[in-house]
Amino acid sequence: MAGSARVFFALWPDAPVRDALHDAGRRLHAALNGRLTRAPSIHLTLLFLGTVAEARLDALREAASTVSVEPFSMSLDRAACWRHNRIAWVGPSNAPQALEDLVSRLRRQVEEAAFDFDRKPFAAHVTLVRNAHCGPSLAPVAPIAWDVRGFVLVRSRLDAGGSRYEAIGRWEEGLE
Repeated sequence: MAGSARVFFALWPDAPVRDALHDAGRRLHAALNGRLTRAPSIHLTLLFLGTVAEARLDALREAASTVSVEPFSMSLDRAACWRHNRIAWVGPSNAPQALEDLVSRLRRQVEEAAFDFDRKPFAAHVTLVRNAHCGPSLAPVAPIAWDVRGFVLVRSRLDAGGSRYEAIGRWEEGLE
């Protein structure tokens, strides 16, 4: 739709975490086939909004700017595959409370600013393989430690190679 953007809020890993996640993705891909997520696209979605009018992006960034970023660490120590959508992913066995709190605060601020968003329950995961041939079990993954210091607002653009992501807003510890 002209004059609009497809957007979501996400955690974006630094290079060492991204590389570890991509390595885990390659192992999952070898076992499950499908389409491996490109390394530059690896992220953990916090809140998906979908299509938003370009004219409202500043208001969305303003709403996000009121959400404080509490630094936290998490361990991505669980691999799974959802059969209903054929997505292989890794995530924390137990999502840290700070992650749940961040998602809740984002939802509240976005809702107060009159934006619509996907209201499905939050499931902390990083998609690593799409169109995976999900089997009965997956080999365990080596835990990946992720120190979270902020979140981003991402614009998604589709092209012949798939989705391309661009950060159009960034909120980190110490950046106000």
